[in-house]
Amino acid sequence: MSLIVSEVYEALIEAGVPEGKAKAAAAAVPAVEHLATREDIAGLEQSTKADFAKLEQSTKAEVAKVERSTSADIAKLEHSFKADIARLEQSTKADFAKLEQSTKAEVAKVERSTSADIAKLEHSFKADFAKLEQSTRADIARLEQSMKADIARLDKRVAVLSFAVFSLQPAILALLVKLVFFPA
Repeated sequence: MSLIVSEVYEALIEAGVPEGKAKAAAAAVPAVEHLATREDIAGLEQSTKADFAKLEQSTKAEVAKVERSTSADIAKLEHSFKADIARLEQSTKADFAKLEQSTKAEVAKVERSTSADIAKLEHSFKADFAKLEQSTRADIARLEQSMKADIARLDKRVAVLSFAVFSLQPAILALLVKLVFFPA
């Protein structure tokens, strides 16, 4: 037991506290070497404040260094990104120009082909129309010829029938009367 703890024990025994309780109470008193005084606490506070100020200063320096490094890294990354974008834009423009040129060539080829096809179709249509027109004229001419021949034959028959009716009129009349009044 330390000196203070012994004194507390002895004082409690003299005061009439039973020995077990006096020992327990004395044991509850901390030893002097483990107690801190106000001066100890003030010194500890001063030391802690100084350590904290050093740590804060060091942390600020580290943060500033990290910020500078990060800013530099961001600047490098930004520069690299801009360069990549510029290359990509240039490549895209070149690809677009090639594609546009190719498309123009294809369109011109299709236009030429279409114009040639239309010309062929137009020529074929004109030829077919000329053939049809010629065929129709020939058919009309044959039809007119046939009609003229039919009319000429009809005229001959009418003439023969007219002649027969006027020259054989009394005989035909007698035959009709016989058929009507004297049926067989």
